[in-house]
Amino acid sequence: MQRLIQGVGQNSPTAYDKIYLQRKEAGIDVFDLKRWNKLLKFYKGGRLIELGCLDSLVPQIAKKKYPHAEIWAIDIAKKTIDELEKKYPNIYYQVGDVYRNRFPQNYFDYCVAGELIEHLERPEDFLRETFRVLKNGGTLALSTPKGETKKGEVDKERHLWSYEIDDIKKLLEPYGEIIIKVMRSQYFPRYIYHFPTIIAYVRKTRKTY
Repeated sequence: MQRLIQGVGQNSPTAYDKIYLQRKEAGIDVFDLKRWNKLLKFYKGGRLIELGCLDSLVPQIAKKKYPHAEIWAIDIAKKTIDELEKKYPNIYYQVGDVYRNRFPQNYFDYCVAGELIEHLERPEDFLRETFRVLKNGGTLALSTPKGETKKGEVDKERHLWSYEIDDIKKLLEPYGEIIIKVMRSQYFPRYIYHFPTIIAYVRKTRKTY
């Protein structure tokens, strides 16, 4: 793990409410859509949560495939969550803290954290809390840019950490069985946001919280 920025950077509820509106105006990004579907690769129904959802369509894709599933999504951006609650009443949107998400132990069958861990001051605490609420045998699917080398290279001053594959393995190995893939884009490096992306799946087999 390489530290890119000291402090919280530009990671605030207000900042993400603005980003949500910008992305809403721009429309769905094809690379993001591909990544969202990959994050759901092992989802076979059951109770799901997306942590740090913002404008992600993971909840909608999961709900469309499994209409009777209980789908949750949390984020710190309050105005965004208020809008999404009204727009998608069949999904449980909630303003939430990923370090203390308030769900019971062993509550979810599947957890998704797309492009989140690089923004977090305390990634280990986030993972500990996430695996607390994930059932034994359940899956965490996460994604993060691979190998940023300097601050602002991918997402202005919002990424606090840069990860390589070995970093992700080290963080996740205490919790279970890991599968790691690298998703690449035809646009990189011409379009800087389309960075090589680590996609990691962890099937929980060990209780460590």
